[in-house]
Amino acid sequence: MTVEAAFQDYAAAQMAYKLNRKEDYDFFTKRSAGWKKLYDPGQKLLFPKNREGRFIHTDALSGSGWIEANSWQATWGVSHDINGLAKLMGGNSVLCERLNFAFEKALEADFVEEYGKGYISYANQPGLSDAHVFNYAGKPWLTQYWVRKIKEYAYGGITPDLGYGGQDEDQGQMGALSALMAVGLFNLQGNVALKPVYDITSPVFDQVVIKLDPQYYKGKEFVIKTFNNTEKNVYIKKVQLNGKPLDNFWFSHEDYSKGGKLEISLDSKPNKKWGRTNLPPGVK
Repeated sequence: MTVEAAFQDYAAAQMAYKLNRKEDYDFFTKRSAGWKKLYDPGQKLLFPKNREGRFIHTDALSGSGWIEANSWQATWGVSHDINGLAKLMGGNSVLCERLNFAFEKALEADFVEEYGKGYISYANQPGLSDAHVFNYAGKPWLTQYWVRKIKEYAYGGITPDLGYGGQDEDQGQMGALSALMAVGLFNLQGNVALKPVYDITSPVFDQVVIKLDPQYYKGKEFVIKTFNNTEKNVYIKKVQLNGKPLDNFWFSHEDYSKGGKLEISLDSKPNKKWGRTNLPPGVK
């Protein structure tokens, strides 16, 4: 609950800022850092504490003290402050190494685990943003790689036992995530930021046409065109937005709302220079 509430405080702070309520903004921003009290420097993960401020346990695979999750699955849920988490861990490289280790372990179970069990689980809500964290920690090619793997193994089956292998689809969130992975878009902050953006991954479709509702958007459609798209070509080589090179792993909702074309070229080898330079506006 502390991890979830911290993100909600961040969201409330963004609204307060927009409403020019500085005192409320400062209050909620300060409280959004409450998750840091759960950090264990020994294991470099978050653990639940009791009312007296002591860790309930230090078993990273135990669901005790968590709601349908554990330390390995939910540490990465501080979507508003991945940089803060990286600093506590000792830098982006350490964070990516820990998270990548968790994904490698979870591959054995196709990223589908029962409540509170396993390293990473895409069968339940608490960890559904984990693969996209790499974007914000300097290694977007790992987001591209693991998103494609999850799409294939956890959501890619076409039979009842493989299509949804026990996922807790009680809010439509797995279906929504599967669709976003398929078209190559996501948003780690859930679009609560002052200036929302869309994180880019590698689509499974050669072309996607999103019709924009004229009641809300200036543009008529947003097209995602993918080149050299194969099962092995999971890495982004280069991107263009409306004919201009895009070196960010993200683009703004404002640009999306105007309509346009996102062109993504894929390759079998990661381009470790692409997408590393700029974080979205407002991200620490």
